[in-house]
Amino acid sequence: MAAVARMQPEDTTYWLVREAFGWSVVLQILWRFPAVPPRADLETFAERLRHSVLNRRLIRARTPFARHRWVHADFAPELLVDQGEILVDEVESWSGTELYSSPLDPERGPAWRLRGTPIADGGFVLSLTALHLIADGRTMVTAAAAALTGTPTDPLAHSPVDSPPPSAAAEDAGYRRPVISWSADRLVDAVRDTALDAVDGVGQVAAAGLGIGRAAVAFTRHRGSDAPGDERPATPRAHVRSPLARNSWATVSVDAAHWESVAGQHGGTTNTLFIAILAGALRASGYSTALKVGVPVSRRGQDDDARGNATAGVSVLLTEDLPPGGDLGPLRRQCKEAFTRLSAGERAPHVHLLPLVSLLPTGLVVRAATAGSGMPDVVASNLGDFADELRCLGGISASAVAFRGIAQGVDPAEPYRFGDGVQSWAMRTGDVWTFSVAAFDEQHFPRPDDLRELLAAELDGWGVEHRMW
Repeated sequence: MAAVARMQPEDTTYWLVREAFGWSVVLQILWRFPAVPPRADLETFAERLRHSVLNRRLIRARTPFARHRWVHADFAPELLVDQGEILVDEVESWSGTELYSSPLDPERGPAWRLRGTPIADGGFVLSLTALHLIADGRTMVTAAAAALTGTPTDPLAHSPVDSPPPSAAAEDAGYRRPVISWSADRLVDAVRDTALDAVDGVGQVAAAGLGIGRAAVAFTRHRGSDAPGDERPATPRAHVRSPLARNSWATVSVDAAHWESVAGQHGGTTNTLFIAILAGALRASGYSTALKVGVPVSRRGQDDDARGNATAGVSVLLTEDLPPGGDLGPLRRQCKEAFTRLSAGERAPHVHLLPLVSLLPTGLVVRAATAGSGMPDVVASNLGDFADELRCLGGISASAVAFRGIAQGVDPAEPYRFGDGVQSWAMRTGDVWTFSVAAFDEQHFPRPDDLRELLAAELDGWGVEHRMW
């Protein structure tokens, strides 16, 4: 019998936007190779991903209030390699199209896709996309690294890695799906699952009540603490500043030792330099000087953690300008204080209400979630350090590996947007530090090259030698 796991509170946001808006929040890893990897190694990579945490599917609960269930999927997408080639300056458009249009589905599958294309200069770009509902950033990158080194695992998997793939009929979606037939065993499983769902539903009602109590305590504690409030000036809603729901991209690679050296010279860390550069570029666009910075933090405590998403977050309010080349010490202290509060168990009141979300009508939750202006102006997500093996495929080492994410299906006619200001995802692979940045505010980044130019100026101001993708 396959192991199962319930959808967790950390998954709730991505399920809610799918149900309410029809969005799919998709993550992407990009590799830039100087040569085309052997086809056999690409196929091995794809086959190993079939045994990773990315290869899951969601089964809806059979009873009210119960959480949906995750199981390891017994089908997987086929490797896609384009027959033609693209020009070097088309890498961004090609990878952007893949990010925005990969047909991923948490219930029907597939939940991930691996696709590559040759580049006219002899190089190769490889894209791995996956649903954020399935995995957060660090989980996704860790799964990719494990697949590259031959050690993919999933706590929900019920078959060994070296077992043959199941036989199945090919379908037009490009993935393998086994033929399913009803039997007495499946009927027993259905009855058992219904009973388990009923028990979980009761537990969720109890968890919601407990969450309300914890939220009340957290609210009272927050009012009596010296934690910074949200002092940002009022600004037009995101859909007013981004009427077309388009964003621009920039990806930067830096020698990791050089990055650390620059950060240290200014009394900071790799993370605080990262935040300072993002905030500086946003302020240089004419955006507000008071910025709320969101910093995701991994809460995964053990290797056999079955959760796809295990991320919390802290917020830091920047009210004073930090010019390029300035002192990173104050920002470093602010971040440390925020991390200390998180470690002490201090969470925003609304976090404790997440178990309640699944019990309420979707429309009511959407109205409550979109009534305020709590969206960060800057999101700085550092996925961490990864071994150089993440860059290697078929004996070829990628020049760099980048990570990013977006929501598919955002309708410009609707007053809802995914993201505000700028969001960025950073990671170190071997001796290279790379971060991708998305600018969501069309009013302050009206031209596609505005983000690249402002980031380059900010990096130059800090004395960071860099390479733009």
